[in-house]
Amino acid sequence: MPTIKAIATLANQHAIIDLKVLLFTLDLWNSPAPTVYVFSDLMSAPLIRAIPYSGKVHIKKDALNAYTGLNRIDMESRRGRLFATLFADFTAEKTHLMRWALETEPDGVLFCDADICHLAPLPTIPDGTDLALSPHMIRKSDTDKYGVYNAGYLWFKNPELATKWLDLCETSRFFEQGCLEDLATNRNLYEFPVQVNYGWWRLWQGVQPPVVLEEEWGIFREEGSSGITVQKQPLQSIHTHWSEKSDRATSEFNKWVLSQLTRLSSGKTKKTAALVRFLSKI
Repeated sequence: MPTIKAIATLANQHAIIDLKVLLFTLDLWNSPAPTVYVFSDLMSAPLIRAIPYSGKVHIKKDALNAYTGLNRIDMESRRGRLFATLFADFTAEKTHLMRWALETEPDGVLFCDADICHLAPLPTIPDGTDLALSPHMIRKSDTDKYGVYNAGYLWFKNPELATKWLDLCETSRFFEQGCLEDLATNRNLYEFPVQVNYGWWRLWQGVQPPVVLEEEWGIFREEGSSGITVQKQPLQSIHTHWSEKSDRATSEFNKWVLSQLTRLSSGKTKKTAALVRFLSKI
């Protein structure tokens, strides 16, 4: 199974805190650290350059100039150039980012939203895979609105998929995300397991009640290592804004995850303890 050697992400000034977590955790668990490709803007590029990271970081510093200083609320209130809103334009930048990264990474690129926090080494991709997607694993009434797959975590190596993805955004029911099941049609698709890209929605909007889903979580401790488990397998990554205070779903999810990590750090596992110290400063 091929290992992931390249990551792509979007980041303007509002994503800098999230990006610090992403880069720190990529560095913490992977040696060598993967190459990271970033679409950003002129204002944010120096802030990104200042983030410590042992791997290579390539920044296209004028790719997001149209969104400088704007957050999601700002962008959703403005008309877009290509789509109904500027936020729809912004999310579609992922397609251009992936094409750019794949110009120098023919073995494939993993797109991660900047608010991905890794808790273990990057997953592997099965041989022969065309497209790897992360199912939301939430109730059908929500996937009908937002899509079967999450657009914050996906992998492919064929630039043609980036072009197709952009075309599908024109009729997508929810930004760049609601069309991912169409992108997967007639592809050799791999679906990331529940332990990858675990977001608050998977816990609070699941088919089963949250109290049942929480019981799937546990911890393991082995000689020299430890970690969180979900369904008795190591949890690889979570999808959350660690600095979020106003959104209750996100903040409660963060408290839940941090409570599990704190239990682990008490066991003196160096990497987990380092992660808890880092997150406590966010």
